[in-house]
Parts: sequence; C-alpha cells; structure tokens
Amino acid sequence: MKKKLFVLFTIIGIVSLSFISCQFDSEDDTYTVWTDLSSYSDFQSNFNTTLNDGMYVRLEFTSSQWSQISPSITSEGRHSWTKSQIKDWLLGRGFGDSESTQESAWITTIDHGFIASRTGNTVYYILK
Repeated sequence: MKKKLFVLFTIIGIVSLSFISCQFDSEDDTYTVWTDLSSYSDFQSNFNTTLNDGMYVRLEFTSSQWSQISPSITSEGRHSWTKSQIKDWLLGRGFGDSESTQESAWITTIDHGFIASRTGNTVYYILK
C-alpha cells in the first residue's frame, strides 16, 4: 500500500512540475524591436506614399522581405522590450490606450513587421 501511495504522489509531483514549467504568454517575454524616427518628407521619399498627421500604418513582412531588409539593420535603436514596454512606447507617440493595446498585441504576435506613425513633421517607427 505504501508503494502505491509513493507512486501516486510521485506521478502527481511530476505532473504538477510539468504544468509549472510550461511557459504561457507572459508579460516577462521580451521581443527584439528597433525604434527610429525621420522627417515626414523622408518617409514620403522612402515609401512613396503619404501618411496623414495623427495617423499610422502597419505592415507585416514576408520571410523574403525580411531577408532583404535584415542585413541593413544595425544595433542602433535596438531594444529588448516586453509587450508592456512596446505599448508604453506607442502611448508616448500619441496612440490611444485601445490602439496601443491592439498594436502591441499585433507586433508581438507577428514574426516581422513595422508600425510608422506621424506626428506633425515627424514619423516614428517601431520594427520587429
């Protein structure tokens, strides 16, 4: 009987440890992102498009696009941020609470992409 109880408690312990060791989407997860800014005229020139003041655009990159872009990325503006820190950065660039929640969730679930937002003559970028 003691042997059966020992085996039962051992199984319960192993199962408990396996649940504890599972990683769930945690606020402690970090993501490598790059931030930058440019003038609005540089944005127009580089992307051949317009972006109204107070608006933003987001774009997800394919693996092929990322392969072309990534060699030109330097360590300048590189951060290892949590989803909460990304949301704070967006809030600091004029995003509302619901927009920053939505966009920080989006950028942390895609492999690679960027968000560009315009405030006056300045365009802010976050790239992942």
